[in-house]
Amino acid sequence: MKTNHQKILLATIFAFLISMVVYYFWGAKVETSDTIVDDLSIDIPVQINDSIKMISVPFNLPSELKGHHIIKRSFYTFSYNEKHEQPDWIAYTLYPIADSLRVKRKDHFRIDPLVKTGSATLKDYKRSGYDRGHLAPAKAMSYSKEAMSASFYMSNMSPQIPSFNRGIWKKLEAKIYELSLQSDSLYVVTGPVFKEIIDSIGVNKVSVPKYYYKTILRFQKDTIYGLGFLLENKKSSQSYFDFVVSIDSIEKLTGIDFYTRLDSLKQKKLESNTDFTMFRN
Repeated sequence: MKTNHQKILLATIFAFLISMVVYYFWGAKVETSDTIVDDLSIDIPVQINDSIKMISVPFNLPSELKGHHIIKRSFYTFSYNEKHEQPDWIAYTLYPIADSLRVKRKDHFRIDPLVKTGSATLKDYKRSGYDRGHLAPAKAMSYSKEAMSASFYMSNMSPQIPSFNRGIWKKLEAKIYELSLQSDSLYVVTGPVFKEIIDSIGVNKVSVPKYYYKTILRFQKDTIYGLGFLLENKKSSQSYFDFVVSIDSIEKLTGIDFYTRLDSLKQKKLESNTDFTMFRN
């Protein structure tokens, strides 16, 4: 039986961790905009001793695209593009949770019941020559069985050339995961670029984008660092750091405003950055 002292200590640690998560989510020196209201929240994992608890915090979603359906799950949020049968963007947060507390990958590809117009299906990808490329990676969702399972909805997939999906894209995902273990948190928004389509597959005519992007905010102590990546959907032997771009350039390319809660001065600084020094370690 725990002593009163132990109970008080555990309660104090729990309260401290919650406050730290909320603190770093908003950024110690970041002011929110009084003109933007977003009542969506996300349940995020917090490690408490040898277990993981979920807490709800406000979520800094990208701008909403007219006529597109925003779907919120406990593990990620996305804007679904019916025309292209995949997300415009998918956003999630990564925290430094120990590998020992994570679950093993278990494939469970299936249609998404939350997409009212109907998501892409397994048949769309069958014998297409393209991989079902995760946008929110399974590894990033490995903090619970439920999160892992949710990463396999077809609404989280985009057709990717196998050598791209299993090559440079996979390496970049691994780097982002590694970086999350060395940060207070990472906020990631990723998706396809629909300006140039190289193919379509299946009965649902799922678009095959020529490019994909990732934008990242890294929260480290009292500082936030921002960076973007723009990669072509093809095999590459180059380093993913060769494809660093400013977040602002991705916003212009996609028409999406990614970090609407940040004040204008902070946005300008983060979104113009192309220095990847703080993303290498």
